[in-house]
Amino acid sequence: MSGLVLKIAPGERFIINGATLENGDKPARIRVVEGDARVLRLRDAMHPKEVNTPVKRVYYAIQLLITGDLKENDTLPALDEACIQLLDIFKPVDADLIPTLRSMVSRGNYYSALCHLRQILSIEEELLAMRGATPPESKVA
Repeated sequence: MSGLVLKIAPGERFIINGATLENGDKPARIRVVEGDARVLRLRDAMHPKEVNTPVKRVYYAIQLLITGDLKENDTLPALDEACIQLLDIFKPVDADLIPTLRSMVSRGNYYSALCHLRQILSIEEELLAMRGATPPESKVA
């Protein structure tokens, strides 16, 4: 059995291929068989007001790709450029973090990329706390 398995809480909302779905009264496990399905749990969604760091901008751009609010042809080059800019920052921490992310994005594994980005977000938060400053603006979406 392969595919993405989502454990959905009662009443939880999620998006699959642009359609918003809501679970019923009981917990559920949903297996997404299609490898190219675009999945986003709304509890994992980032609000636009939260998007204030380079990694959060990458996360949000991928989120918008999943929901269909951004188109791949327009977004992927800028997204890859943003990842390239993050390489030097995260290489001393873990040289594979950003290359793994770029690989996931290039294969269209956006849900996996968001899961991977959660780890990078926590590292970014620690780095910014050590630096004690706000990061410079960068454009992704």
